[in-house]
Amino acid sequence: MSAADPSPTADRLAWGLSHVVVGLVLSLVASTVFMAFAFVAGGYSTAEDMPLSVIALSQVPLWTGLLGVPLWLVRARGVGWAQDLGWAFRRSDALSGLAIGVGAQAVLVPLLYLPLLLLVDDLDVSGPARELVDKADGLGIALLFLVVAAGSPLVEEVFFRGLVLKALEARWQPRTALVASSLVFGAAHFQPLQFPALVMFGLIAGVLVQRDGRLGRAVWAHVGFNSWTVGVLLVV
Repeated sequence: MSAADPSPTADRLAWGLSHVVVGLVLSLVASTVFMAFAFVAGGYSTAEDMPLSVIALSQVPLWTGLLGVPLWLVRARGVGWAQDLGWAFRRSDALSGLAIGVGAQAVLVPLLYLPLLLLVDDLDVSGPARELVDKADGLGIALLFLVVAAGSPLVEEVFFRGLVLKALEARWQPRTALVASSLVFGAAHFQPLQFPALVMFGLIAGVLVQRDGRLGRAVWAHVGFNSWTVGVLLVV
């Protein structure tokens, strides 16, 4: 391959798709173990019986693989947070990123679901989440913001845009890798009804990373995307 060829190769990365699979599997196993323990310890019969605080904390075990694999690569293989994973920020990232994330959630998501809403009268995309928030207490709300609006954007961007997207770019063309990583991002949340919106945001965040060459704006966009959702659920 000539030096002028912009297409990446797999041997330039210290990780591959196997690391992506390991991260996803570890997250799934850790989450399953946590939920099983929560059911037994709390005496819940269904997930709907769990308080918001437990549901919010159930997101943390997912970070076992999503953050654990990047941390292992940094420590064991010398992967650089900024150079390799793109963990770099600029002052302008916050304002523009938040605007993009909020705009995507407040404007693009409703437009995305509009055709389906016209066909299905009783479709309520936010129904399950709203029912959960309705029985929240102060601790549950605080944990929800901390985990969903702050923690998840940081961890998920490192994994899905820092690790997954780059692993796919090493094998495919950037646009193909972008679409594939967005589909993985959407599927990894195991929320069929929210899948189109998650894929759409995955595309937006992926484009930001590909254009900027770093995660800064994508992280802030993710914060805005999630924060708007939580804020609306608490207010409405």
